[in-house]
Amino acid sequence: MNFSKFFVNYCSRFSSIKSAPVCGRVIAVKRQMGQYSNEQFARFKQTYLENRKALEPKEWCNVKQTLKSEFKHINDDNIDAIIIGACQSEQLDLAKNYIDFITNSGGQPNDATLGHLLRIYNAKYHSNGSSPESLSDGDQADVLNIWKMLTDKHKILDSTLCENLIAGLITTRRWREGLQLLDMIKITRPPSIFAYTEFIVKAFSMKDSSLGWSLFEEMMETIDDSRQPNCKIFLTYLTEVSDGVQDTTSGLEEMLRRLQKYDLRISVKVIDSIKRLAAAYPNLLQATDCHINYMGKCSKCQLSLQAKTLSNVDFEKLRNSLLKKVVVGGDVFQKSTPQEVNDFLNFVDRTGPYDCVIDGLNVAYSKGKKKPQSLADMLVSVVKHFAAKNKHVLVLGRKHMNKWPKNSIQYVKDNASMFLTDNLSQDDPFLLYAALKSGPNTDIFSRDLMRQHAYLLGSELKHIFRQWQQQHQYSLVTKTASGRIFIKEPKRHLVCAHKIQSTWHIPYKMQYTLHSSDSFEIPEHWLCLNIKKI
Repeated sequence: MNFSKFFVNYCSRFSSIKSAPVCGRVIAVKRQMGQYSNEQFARFKQTYLENRKALEPKEWCNVKQTLKSEFKHINDDNIDAIIIGACQSEQLDLAKNYIDFITNSGGQPNDATLGHLLRIYNAKYHSNGSSPESLSDGDQADVLNIWKMLTDKHKILDSTLCENLIAGLITTRRWREGLQLLDMIKITRPPSIFAYTEFIVKAFSMKDSSLGWSLFEEMMETIDDSRQPNCKIFLTYLTEVSDGVQDTTSGLEEMLRRLQKYDLRISVKVIDSIKRLAAAYPNLLQATDCHINYMGKCSKCQLSLQAKTLSNVDFEKLRNSLLKKVVVGGDVFQKSTPQEVNDFLNFVDRTGPYDCVIDGLNVAYSKGKKKPQSLADMLVSVVKHFAAKNKHVLVLGRKHMNKWPKNSIQYVKDNASMFLTDNLSQDDPFLLYAALKSGPNTDIFSRDLMRQHAYLLGSELKHIFRQWQQQHQYSLVTKTASGRIFIKEPKRHLVCAHKIQSTWHIPYKMQYTLHSSDSFEIPEHWLCLNIKKI
């Protein structure tokens, strides 16, 4: 493909991204405008609903009148759903009391109101331990009656109503019948993580691991790769794994293989559960926290993590698709000029390929804004580092750097190729082009995580791009008073859960987060888990 042509378009793509902060400010203003209403509504709940199990009809009438008078967005169409939604998980009795008030007043709760009610049944079910007995037979019967009423009323349910019904059905002994709702959701959109999680956790709690893992695989192939499955999936699975010795070890590895396949970072709660399992079977499992050094060696077992290099196929896919993915119309030279881009392309053809491409300004400002001499010294130190290793380096910068001390800039030009763009040009597209054009063994030097570039690549290529960064991106940590620099080198080993010989190394984080980190940094926390053969 014409790699140079796509680069020309790529340079302009990021000029429009600079407008993103404006949207952020608008959102922030909207949030500030709604803050008072949220606080006001919290005070309303505290005044009228907190610690109440039932209200008299006159009190409910007063509640409705107060809501409509104090909140402009509340009207007769949505007030019932809002009141039910305001009830906490421990206030199921209060929610049912309000439903009785509606029907005794000659009305009928609408779909949204019943949906909120099902969510409260679901919350109570989970707060009571998520077992088949967590809801009384009467409560389960109520849920099934709502399900029948809504399915009789609608031949096809919308995705929101389906998910509300899933929240309810999962609390009953007829939960499997709700699996058809997942297929109904798929008519309009992929099911949410919530919907999948409810069924996966239920399947594991009922010891149906086959169904649980089947739904888990389906979920992981469906959801955005930046989103992480809820750790209660793994906690439930570990709790319900058979007490048989063989099933425990093989079942544990079945979960660990999923962590590796989808590059998942579990929470410390799951790690603690694994440790308890190991404590129960000390002759079979040995679990210990460990430290992985920068070379990938484990402090506990002394094994090294598996080496990882991007395959030639994946590299070519990244190189050939990176610029094509971000091609859009408009002024392709908004942040550069046709002449500058052509000069750069010719420069790379003439002086490349390179062993490393350095973002000169990024390196120079690693320790903050300083005088030109200090900035130049920082850059010179990094160039010396690679020159001592006989590396062919490209330094990218901007034309104002010519005003830095001449002896420093001359040293850079004598020991590296150097290309200076106009002062308003974007640096990253030039850096990425030069590095990827140079081949799969070329490194880059920058502290920039390049989130904007990764975002534009899409799910599959974003993952490949992050792997490439992990394996090829240097960054400056610090420079001492004596002039010595400390550099964070690329990590060329796996940073996901994986097995070496009979030992698993499992990265984890201290708290569960829905979204995975956009960083390619090495995880700080690891578990060394040895599984002995029976």
